[in-house]
Amino acid sequence: MTASVVAEGPSPVDALLAQWGLTAGERRLVVDPGDEMLGFLHDLHEGDAEQALCDYYRSGASIAATLRQVLRWRFGDLGALARPDAVLDFASGYGRVTRFLLDELPASAVTVADIQPAAVDFQRRTFGVQGAASTAQPGELVLHGPYGAILVTSLFTHLPAERFGAWLAALLARVAPGGLLAFSTHDLALLPAEQRPAAGICYQPHSEIAELPAADYGSTWVDEPFVRAALAATGQACSALRFERVLCNYQDLWVVVPEAAATFHGLDLRGEPEVMVEQCRARGGVLALAGWAHARHGGVSRVEALLDGTLLGVAPVSGRHDGLTASRGAAGANAAWQIAGELPAGARVLGTTLLLRAVDPQGVAWPVWVGRLGSLLVQTASLRERELRRDIHHLRCEVERLDDALAWAGHEKTALRARIAGMEASRFWKLRRAWFTLKRALGLTDER
Repeated sequence: MTASVVAEGPSPVDALLAQWGLTAGERRLVVDPGDEMLGFLHDLHEGDAEQALCDYYRSGASIAATLRQVLRWRFGDLGALARPDAVLDFASGYGRVTRFLLDELPASAVTVADIQPAAVDFQRRTFGVQGAASTAQPGELVLHGPYGAILVTSLFTHLPAERFGAWLAALLARVAPGGLLAFSTHDLALLPAEQRPAAGICYQPHSEIAELPAADYGSTWVDEPFVRAALAATGQACSALRFERVLCNYQDLWVVVPEAAATFHGLDLRGEPEVMVEQCRARGGVLALAGWAHARHGGVSRVEALLDGTLLGVAPVSGRHDGLTASRGAAGANAAWQIAGELPAGARVLGTTLLLRAVDPQGVAWPVWVGRLGSLLVQTASLRERELRRDIHHLRCEVERLDDALAWAGHEKTALRARIAGMEASRFWKLRRAWFTLKRALGLTDER
């Protein structure tokens, strides 16, 4: 994907930040050059720095929005949480999520902890939060506390089996009475069936952070029975509730409270809707977009498209859609949407900034895609090409199957003819034919 286009209006980053009432000059939006997550996204988008930074901000804000819902459920007004041990953001990295937790939380209430000292120092300086060092071994962890809430995103998605339960025990032991532990996991069901071990956990020794040893930090998928067994093995009374793929439509979120038989009454999380653009065409001064939308938690009522900050169109989300990539959606029907609107006169199409947002039934707008229109045109064309290649492959397989069937049928036909010829050449068949010839001559048959 290329990013060398002429900008007409606001940059994609500016357009995204404007959705939240923010501007790029704000201190808490500074990103450290050593942030591995931004580097990972930069590589994922093939060097498109704008797209990488947009995804960095968008994913961090989306995760933080869901975590703030959990905190409000447990503690009410987050602005009133002023004590230093209110919230621990554990394994926080360089603050991709932390910076957006501060939308509602005072910095004085937040402590960050990470195994990378540079990441902790960056957040102290930039956000004004408290900082603490983490360790590779849970038994070596030294933290003040207990904490009212411990938030852990993207740690248990990277732990080998022998560390998973140990870290659960170490963190749960540091949750204050009346508090909570929230952590994310990758569902084992995300993997192909043949890669799902019976033990309920799959660990692969690779991750986006190259400097951490693969034996300590890789990529991990677990199922629900494994997590519940690990919680039970801590020996600490607790209750847990799992929200499937509520974080960025990929990671599960577990909410654990240090009390038995909790009901979790009132905890009804809304997550970012999933929106897929399957068609993007700019012809005759008209931009046409179409795709599908799905929400696992909270619903989605409409999709809105903005070009350079101006509303292009609104699409109600309704009806079942079984299009090109519908299989990527979650269980349940994916709903179709389509938008068509006039492009600004004289606009350089490729450099125009497009922002898509999904609006849930409560009226909350979730930015789900932002970037140059040229990038989306390339993405949808590539998607269509992949799907056509897939369809061609399936058709070729079907042709081969039919060819095999025809070849088998031809072989069977030849074998049958040979069998008939053999029977006709046999002495028994010749005697049988002679006998019927004699009967026919004597008029002893039913033939007329």
